[in-house]
Amino acid sequence: MDRSGDPMKGPPADRRGSISFSRPLGDHCVHMGIELEGLSSKAIPGQFFLIRERGVLDPLLGRPLALVASEGNVLEFLFRVSGRGTARLATLPPGAALELRGPCGNGFPEPVRNELVLVAGTLGIAPFIGIPSFCSERVRITAVLGVPGKGWEPFVEWCSERFTGIRINSDDGSIGRHGDPVEDTLLIVGQRHEVWGCVPEAMLRGLGRVHEKGCDRLLVSLEKRMACGTGGCLGCSIRTGSGSKRVCVDGPVFEWRQVFGGSHEI
Repeated sequence: MDRSGDPMKGPPADRRGSISFSRPLGDHCVHMGIELEGLSSKAIPGQFFLIRERGVLDPLLGRPLALVASEGNVLEFLFRVSGRGTARLATLPPGAALELRGPCGNGFPEPVRNELVLVAGTLGIAPFIGIPSFCSERVRITAVLGVPGKGWEPFVEWCSERFTGIRINSDDGSIGRHGDPVEDTLLIVGQRHEVWGCVPEAMLRGLGRVHEKGCDRLLVSLEKRMACGTGGCLGCSIRTGSGSKRVCVDGPVFEWRQVFGGSHEI
């Protein structure tokens, strides 16, 4: 996944595909490849697809999954089993037929600074996996990951293979540092850094403390429940300092101050 060619413009396209591979990462997550029928899709890190099993009406709505990587006609995704939709996806075998809508959303821009810190809570790492190939060689990337702890070792190992020197934090202290990724980030950032975050909602406001460390550019990828993925249903609307925004169209990537600069809350 790189910047060659323009990412898809206009409304997301409805596509068909089939599962190329599906690999569990411990008991919590699944790494899945989906081979598209027809033309490949141009997308950038931070964009996502709505994915559902073809011909099945329950659940009716597709699950929004961030694009991890793409190679030719194969798109890669990472997801946690958290409901009926993802539970169903996790059990489907290679060759199973799927419907996709995407790419959706705005994705991440080119970094401004030469030092980029990526802050993720568990599956928040998904939109960041393609960042190293997306950024120019001048950008030095540091990834900071937080996980609950015991049982997440396969997931952490998978992430560590994709980011050299990744900083690991766990709630129970069994993997890496005892603490959360926001606290760890505050230990290393300064004026020379740009920070991108995809962390649980409870940590989003606290991530803004990087501004106190001199970091003047903080982008966050928001996670919201979605339905249509095209902005028509307004189901993922949030209040910001510049009015109501739809996460699926205007986001999911926002400037932190745009969302949290005043008294506004997600």
